[in-house]
Amino acid sequence: MNKRPRHRRLMRYYLFRSRRVGRRQLGSWEDWKLRAVFWIGAVLVGLLVVAFAWVAELASHTFIQIHEQSPLLPVLITPLGMLLIVWLMRQLGTESQGSGIPQVLVVLKQRYHWLRPTFLSLRVIFGKFILTCLGLLCGASIGREGPSVHMGAAMMYSVGRLGRLNQKYVDNSLIVAGGAAGVSAAFNAPLAGIVFAIEELSGSFEQRTSGTLILAIILSGVVVLMIMGHYSFFGHPQGALDITRDWAAIGVTGLVCGLFGGLFSRLLIKGSQFLSPHAKAHPYRVVLMCALVLVLLGLLTGGATYGSGYEQASTLLDGEHPGNWSFALAKMSATLVSYFTGIPGGLFSPSLAAGAGFGNVIGGFFPESSLVGITLVAMAAFLAGVIQRPITSFVIVMELTGNRHDILLPLMAGAFLATAVAKLVWARPLYDSLAERLSDGRGMALEKPREKGDDGGAESAAGKESERQLPG
Repeated sequence: MNKRPRHRRLMRYYLFRSRRVGRRQLGSWEDWKLRAVFWIGAVLVGLLVVAFAWVAELASHTFIQIHEQSPLLPVLITPLGMLLIVWLMRQLGTESQGSGIPQVLVVLKQRYHWLRPTFLSLRVIFGKFILTCLGLLCGASIGREGPSVHMGAAMMYSVGRLGRLNQKYVDNSLIVAGGAAGVSAAFNAPLAGIVFAIEELSGSFEQRTSGTLILAIILSGVVVLMIMGHYSFFGHPQGALDITRDWAAIGVTGLVCGLFGGLFSRLLIKGSQFLSPHAKAHPYRVVLMCALVLVLLGLLTGGATYGSGYEQASTLLDGEHPGNWSFALAKMSATLVSYFTGIPGGLFSPSLAAGAGFGNVIGGFFPESSLVGITLVAMAAFLAGVIQRPITSFVIVMELTGNRHDILLPLMAGAFLATAVAKLVWARPLYDSLAERLSDGRGMALEKPREKGDDGGAESAAGKESERQLPG
């Protein structure tokens, strides 16, 4: 008589357990809320970067048309434009200055989150967008990829705050996902965004949300694909290398580009340190001097050093226009002085253009090897030498040239060799060094000021001082 009720109780128990397992597999309300925030943020990042790319390209083409009308017009437009950008930046807030990647690294390395609303605000997105496009409009040697990272991280963080997702690991993952989605959307290269998140921002890459993070990066790339179509940044240049036959050409390219990439990083850091006190005392004077150097380089190279360098790199990848050392060195110098002004702008595109210049010259010493193939290896190698992130560098070049897997091994070899050589010239990765300068130079402690009651109940003087020196 007791078996039947017991059987029913067992059936009821197993049915209850199966329902709980099903709910656990589907996820709780908080899980779906987290996914929705990531997905909505990724779509917004994609739309933002598409708009940014469109306006930036319009600004670049406008400057090219101005230069074609008269090569002397930039003598007036470039200095005045840069002075205007710096003035506007000082009004809007200097959190939008420079590349943007160091700012993202600074907030990710914080133990507490008290700087994040400052560096990842909607005001920063607005300032970064407008001022970077103005920089391209006046011919600055800057790219839009670093600003895309900063704006993507700020957008994703802002969406997370609206969704009330304040847990530490979620906060970090939102910022990483936004920054990586910015790279993905800027280059139309989802794989590059994923690798960038792991390699450059690995200190804050959280396993608990890694699947959602990667999906957000891919989703932002899908948004770009739907709006702009399937395109390759540098088209589909023809030219392959055999790593067993062309090892000498690949080795020399990696060595040379690694040496100059490390030198570029060293000059950028040391130059920023040297100019920092002068820029604080006389900001507009420093900007004017840097702008005049940029104009001089433009006059000497026929305007080749102006802008992001996309057109010059595309021309060199045709394999029909022999390059020379002057363009590569002048592009490096133009990018340095553009960065020294403090205006918003990235380093990826100018570095790829300088790498293409070095590769085109090195290829002339190896006529039996593909000139286009050597140029592609040089682009990846020089970028790897600058940022010391070899995987990100060769994946970016691979995706920008139509996912050509036939040149993958030469790209890998050149990027890793260049990174090793660059470390001999400048030991620290560039963006880590810039993040340290940003936190130290502006008096921003990475630790939260101590509350009352800590260490005898008094708030530390250092904490008060760093809090007073917060920007904005």
